[in-house]
Amino acid sequence: MKNTEENLSLHKKISQLDWSELFKTKNTPLNEEEYKSIKNLVENTSIDEVNNIYIPLSCLLNNHFSSLKGLSNSSDKSLGAVLQTPPFIIGVAGSVASGKSTFSKIMKEVMLIKYKNYKIDIVTTDGFLYPNSYLQERNLMGKKGFPESYDVNSLFKFLSKVKNSQEKVYAPIYSHQVYDVLPLEQLSVDRPDILILEGINVLQEQKIKENKSDTIFSDFFNFSIFIDARENYLSEWFLKRFLSLRSGAVNNKDDYFHKYASISDSDAISMAKTIWKKINLKNLNENILPTKKNADLILKKNKDHKINEIWLRNT
Repeated sequence: MKNTEENLSLHKKISQLDWSELFKTKNTPLNEEEYKSIKNLVENTSIDEVNNIYIPLSCLLNNHFSSLKGLSNSSDKSLGAVLQTPPFIIGVAGSVASGKSTFSKIMKEVMLIKYKNYKIDIVTTDGFLYPNSYLQERNLMGKKGFPESYDVNSLFKFLSKVKNSQEKVYAPIYSHQVYDVLPLEQLSVDRPDILILEGINVLQEQKIKENKSDTIFSDFFNFSIFIDARENYLSEWFLKRFLSLRSGAVNNKDDYFHKYASISDSDAISMAKTIWKKINLKNLNENILPTKKNADLILKKNKDHKINEIWLRNT
């Protein structure tokens, strides 16, 4: 992995003690009953990590969201009109297998416990990958996850509609079992208070001409988070996920990973390591890691997936 520590000059490292002290008056720890809903969601997340990492983060995000609502209300009064407060959009980026989806689910659950009236949706940019048929026709299957494999125009249109508080905006859905976009399924996003958009590409500076000006994904974000980890941890997590998907596909011929079920364990491990090195590691170094510096918050994980470093962007 390339050394990108020099990019962190834009960020300040915060100790876990100082982080847990953030917004202390509002940092009410979860009780056992509240924690149970998160434990049911993600088994290996401890109540200490939830209370010391996620609760302060939920307070920080709520402060930003409250500021947005206050600004929107002030604008309404100035204009003499009542307008819909635009959704607060959080971008969550990071490598393949870094745990972006798990992080987003926990963050959503914590915020729903803390702020019960909020409507929160999660959308993954995997759904905006071109279908496999399109990628195969253009020899891009080996670059799946790279910038050129995404329908950037559709993602921009989706974000623009959500940001403009349009009713029932639809996002495509991706299946890791089928390893493709599901053509007959969509996720409805209907004016949420908060939208969490997670994906390896959310902080990449892909541009589209809109109203004669360049627009990038982060222009739609109110806050962005990068989930970081050492390359050897990421490769281990990817291998574990690959083998888990392979194991789950043994009795399902329609599952994409069923084709790996008939080969030996050693061949499957070798195959996963090759995929990691030739595709995911290359994508990580070329397209994902360079975006880390753009995040408002960088959360670094140790080997057991626990967050052990917090870097907040200097304001």
